Amino acid sequence: MYQIRRSAASMASYVALSAYALLSLYPFLWMISSALKSNEEVLRSRSLFPSQVHLNIIVDTWNQLGFWRYFINSVIVAVAVVLGIILVYSMAGYGFAKTNFWGREFFFMAFLAMLLVPGVTVLVPLIQLLKALGLIGSGAGKVATYTGLIMPIINGGGPFAVFLFRNYFASLPEELHDAARVDGCSEWTIYWRILLPLATPAVATVGILNFISAWNAFMWPSIVLNNPDWFTLPLKLKDLDLQIVIQWNVRMAGSLITVLPVLLVFLVLQRYYIRGLTAGAIKG
Repeated sequence: MYQIRRSAASMASYVALSAYALLSLYPFLWMISSALKSNEEVLRSRSLFPSQVHLNIIVDTWNQLGFWRYFINSVIVAVAVVLGIILVYSMAGYGFAKTNFWGREFFFMAFLAMLLVPGVTVLVPLIQLLKALGLIGSGAGKVATYTGLIMPIINGGGPFAVFLFRNYFASLPEELHDAARVDGCSEWTIYWRILLPLATPAVATVGILNFISAWNAFMWPSIVLNNPDWFTLPLKLKDLDLQIVIQWNVRMAGSLITVLPVLLVFLVLQRYYIRGLTAGAIKG
C-alpha cells in the first residue's frame, strides 16, 4: 500500500511539473510561431502552427535590426560584465571561504544584505556620481559611457556571486589548501592556479546568470546610452516598429533574434550551471 501511495504521489508530481513546464514554455513557442506568421494571422489565430510559414519576416527583421552592429555592442557589454564579476567576486568568495580575518562573517552577511536593496533606490545618486566622474552624459565618449554602463552592473551582480563562490570554495577540501601552503604557494597562487580551475561549475553558473542579465538589460542602458550607434540589441528592438498598427510578427521576430545567443550560451554550459547551483545550495 505504501509503495502504491508513493508511486501515485510521484506520478502526480510529474504531471504537475510537466504541466508547469508546458505553461512556462508556451510564451517562447508562441514567439517562434508568431515570427513565422503574417501579422493578420497573429491577431486572429491562437494556434502555434502557422498556416503558411513566412521566413522572409525573420530575414527582413534581421536586416532592419542591423543585427551585427548591435550584436557586437551587446557582446561587449555582456562579456565585460561577466569577466568583471568572475574575476572580482571569485577573489572575494575565496577570501571569505579560505582566509581568516577580523569580521569575516560580519562583512559576508553585510555583503549578502545588499541583495535586499532594490537597484532603483540608488539610481539617482548613481547617475549623479557617474556624471561627476565624466563616465556618462553628452560629453562622454563611447569607452567612458560603456565603462559607466558596465561598472554598476558588475556591482549589482556581486552579492549573489560572492555567495555562490564562497560556498563552492568552502566545499573544496581544506587539506588541498593546507597542502599548497606547505609547498610554499602564496594565497594568489592557491586561488588562481589550484582552486579557481576546480570551481568551473561555479564560474559557469555565475557567468550564465550574469550574461543573461546583462544581455537583457533595458532600463539602465536606456538611461546611460545617449547615442543610437551605441545601443544594445534590447534597446534597438523598441525602434523596430514605430507604426500606428503594431506589427506583432516583426516584434516577435526581433525578440527571437535577440534571445537566440542567450539560448545557445545556456545550452552549451547548462551542465556546469546545474552542478554549480547544486554544490552551492548543498554547502549553503
